[in-house]
Amino acid sequence: MRLLTTVADHAEAKTLGDALYADGVPTTIKETRDSAFAVWVHDEEQMEKARAFLNGFDPSSSHFSDMARKARAQRRQEAKADERLKTRTEKIRKQIEAKQNMRIGTVTAGLMLICVVVFLLTGMGEKMEIVRFFTFTPLVSVRGGFVFGNVSAIWTGQPWRLFTPMFLHFGFMHIIFNLWWLKDLGTAIERVFSSRYLLVFVLVTAAFSHVLEYAISGPTIFGGMSGVVYALFAFIWLRGRLDPSFPYRLPQQLVTFMLIWLGLGFTGWVGPIANWVHTGGLIVGAGWGVVSSGYIQRRLGR
Repeated sequence: MRLLTTVADHAEAKTLGDALYADGVPTTIKETRDSAFAVWVHDEEQMEKARAFLNGFDPSSSHFSDMARKARAQRRQEAKADERLKTRTEKIRKQIEAKQNMRIGTVTAGLMLICVVVFLLTGMGEKMEIVRFFTFTPLVSVRGGFVFGNVSAIWTGQPWRLFTPMFLHFGFMHIIFNLWWLKDLGTAIERVFSSRYLLVFVLVTAAFSHVLEYAISGPTIFGGMSGVVYALFAFIWLRGRLDPSFPYRLPQQLVTFMLIWLGLGFTGWVGPIANWVHTGGLIVGAGWGVVSSGYIQRRLGR
């Protein structure tokens, strides 16, 4: 905050503060040691606007009195809105606190079940004759082996390939890690929003991250729910930071771990990883979290 001016009369200071508020400049009035009243501007970037307003301010003018009355009415409306928001937030928080006793979300459980079934059918991702039905790029059988077919098949009759790679997992650690995080993060989104919301979120994330992986890495066999997990992580992380009403706050240690793990993937130190699927998920989740938080609208509305 920055000090705008000091006024001897409390009523005049309050009128000035309210009129500034009506003009879009939030302020705080504080009594000084010499019984005067200091008018503080919250946002330093608005100081120039506040000084210009002060130069034309006349406490005896009906214009400024009207502005002050409108500001007080606006504050009352905002207080009521804040109370409704507080009630809604508290309700959501109680739902989250009861997390240990609630069942896994419907869509979350369905996605986990499909992953397990596909994992078993594909022999932990080793039976290529089954895996090929789930890959992004079609696999064509040639002389006892498989070669990559034309990815245009996605647009000419096999659109499911945009999504099905997320159900492929290669090894126990791969599927356990992904489903563990999907269970917690996916259920949280279902409880705060809805099952339909999560389903749309997952499908958009899968399509974007799979296309990104193919566009950068070319035809490869990749799979796993980790792109969706990174999207859920980024969404909850940023929505929690930017939206005070959102009931989740991810611990900084977890945020650091997830970002370091993402970076390690690009070094090759942790083995072959579909890094651009992870990155694509992070992009979708981060973008979705920022936009849905209302942060951009609030900044533009200043």
